[in-house]
Amino acid sequence: MQIRNAVLYLVLFLFTKASLGLDLTKLIKVNNENNPNCISYYQYKGSLYCSTSSSQPHKPNPNILDYERQQIVFDNRAWVAAWAKNTGQMITVEYVPEGQNINDWQELITSQFAEGLQKKVSPLQFCETIVLALEQSGFKPKITFFEKTNDRIIFEFQIHAPEHFQQDELQMITRGQKGIYILHYVIKQTDMGEANRKLWLSNFKATTPKEI
Repeated sequence: MQIRNAVLYLVLFLFTKASLGLDLTKLIKVNNENNPNCISYYQYKGSLYCSTSSSQPHKPNPNILDYERQQIVFDNRAWVAAWAKNTGQMITVEYVPEGQNINDWQELITSQFAEGLQKKVSPLQFCETIVLALEQSGFKPKITFFEKTNDRIIFEFQIHAPEHFQQDELQMITRGQKGIYILHYVIKQTDMGEANRKLWLSNFKATTPKEI
C-alpha cells in the first residue's frame, strides 16, 4: 500500500475516557444547532465532541469529517485519521493508532466508499478482483472467508512472503443503497492472532454504512 504524508488528524476516543484522560469539561459537544471552530474531534459514547486546540503536532483539517462514509466500530484505543482523499470515484480515509505514523505504521484501518459501484459489481465479484490482483502481483495469499452473502463479504488474506510485504488483513465489502463500502484492518504480521481476529471481526460486523 502506498504511504502518504499525514496532514489530517481526527482523534477517536472510544469506550472509556479514563484510559486516555479525556476531560469532557474542556470539550464542546457538537450538534446540529452549533458550529464551533473546531480543529480536533473526539468520538465518545456515540456523541461527537471537539476542541478548538489540538494535541497533535500538525493542525488537523476538520473537513475530514465529511469524507467518512461508515460508522466504524474501533477498539478501545484512540485512532487518528491520518490521511483522506476523494478522487470522485473512491473516497478513502486511513486511520492509525495514536502514537503511530502513517509513514511507519504497524496497524492500519482503511475505510473506502465507491458511489454507484453496487450497480456494477457484487461484493463477491469485488473480492475476487482483489484476490486476483494479489495473485497476479506474484503473491500467494492465504484466503479465509468468514461471511459470504449477496450483500456482504468478510474475508482475510495473509501474505507470508516476501518478508518486507508480510501482513495479515481483514476486509469487509458491503453493498449499500448508495454504493460499495470497503473496510480494511491490516497488521504487519503474518498472523494477527486469534484474539485480535475475533475482536476485529466483531467490530467489522457492528460497523454500518452512513446512508441517511
